[in-house]
Amino acid sequence: MKILFVENRYKTTLWELIAEKYIKLGHEIFWIVQNPMFKPSKGTIHILPFPKKVNWTKVYTPAINKIIRADRGINYFGIKSDNFIFWYQKEIEKIIEEIQPNLVFGESTLFHELLTIDSCKKRNILYLHPSSSRYPVNRFSFYQYDTLIPFEFSDDTYTREQSLKVIESIAKRTKLPDYMSVIKHSLSRKDWLLDKLKLSIGYYRGEKYNTPSPFKKRRVTKMYSLNIDNWEKSALDISHIKNDFNILYAMQMQPEANIDVWGYPNNNQAEVVEWIASQLKDGEKLIVKPNPKSKYEISDKLLQVIKKHQDKIIPLKHTTKMDELWHHIDLVVTVTGTISIECIFDNKPIVMLGQGLQTKEKNCTVLNTNDSLIPTITLVKEKNYPTLTEQEKIDYLNHLMNTSFAGINGDGLHNIHYLEEANLEELKAAYTRILDELR
Repeated sequence: MKILFVENRYKTTLWELIAEKYIKLGHEIFWIVQNPMFKPSKGTIHILPFPKKVNWTKVYTPAINKIIRADRGINYFGIKSDNFIFWYQKEIEKIIEEIQPNLVFGESTLFHELLTIDSCKKRNILYLHPSSSRYPVNRFSFYQYDTLIPFEFSDDTYTREQSLKVIESIAKRTKLPDYMSVIKHSLSRKDWLLDKLKLSIGYYRGEKYNTPSPFKKRRVTKMYSLNIDNWEKSALDISHIKNDFNILYAMQMQPEANIDVWGYPNNNQAEVVEWIASQLKDGEKLIVKPNPKSKYEISDKLLQVIKKHQDKIIPLKHTTKMDELWHHIDLVVTVTGTISIECIFDNKPIVMLGQGLQTKEKNCTVLNTNDSLIPTITLVKEKNYPTLTEQEKIDYLNHLMNTSFAGINGDGLHNIHYLEEANLEELKAAYTRILDELR
């Protein structure tokens, strides 16, 4: 079998370990590498050449528009032209056509990965991106292409007694997803400098598309840090939440594939907050809780929306705990946040603007920002919103179980816990299971 991996900086270290296992099983391994500084050492390697000035006709398909909308360089780091997207599209198409892989593994985050996904879709080649399934903890799913649709059932399941304990722990938030609870590897000063040096060398050699210049990155980080400071100056504590009809919107950190890709086309959070606030009537409030690790989602536009609707919006301080807030909330709105899964198990009414297995559950309504939120608000107020039975919660939990596998993926720099022997064996078993199913 021909198996292609797509380079993703330090995640490539994990891909190499899996590739090594596949080579021993007799499979052919290929690579697409966008950043040569992270070139692997096993298999046939295709390094994408950096763009040159070429005149061509650019064709804006829905897939290309989505990739451009999700691109970090264009969104945050001042890349003015989208020409590079079309350059890389042609180069990736040539490689995929030449290799004709049976299976592709990669992330669904960076533009070259999303272009590879588009190329695979055209040829009906399976592309899988392994990612945390969030709940149950310490598990991951092989999601298809740029979606949150899992590929293969693992057949893992809980007993009824186990299910009830897990459901209670999720509903009461006594168990947090591994990406929240796993302690990131603390880099030494030497490792930190080596990382910055490696990225900078790559940038000055021509990789300017996934890597901003150190100076630009510093300016952008400073700008958003000021936005976060300005948020805190006007933010309120939980004592300002009254007995109104309270809608919660918990900000999702950006840039992040979780919302930038899987939340498309509703991935502009300032627009989402505006959409909610503009539909509220007297006695209805929107509570906006920032991500504890806010990054670029606290934008100028978001601050303007908060100010515009200051009579309807309660912006909370970053230190506010969800546990303190939960019993004040009547309805939750999210794009693709983990909070949606918690709502299912706690029978909290939830509106989703993005993807997820939870969208099929009774207490979840799926909308877009061109829809009206008012009918949902009315149903919740009239207490006509459906809830799940105990058995339906158990069934949903086991659906999460049997579409996921034991193990934690890591990035090879900040999350190196995957290198622990027991976890690595779980990962290898899961990746091998995929090949068994495809034979």
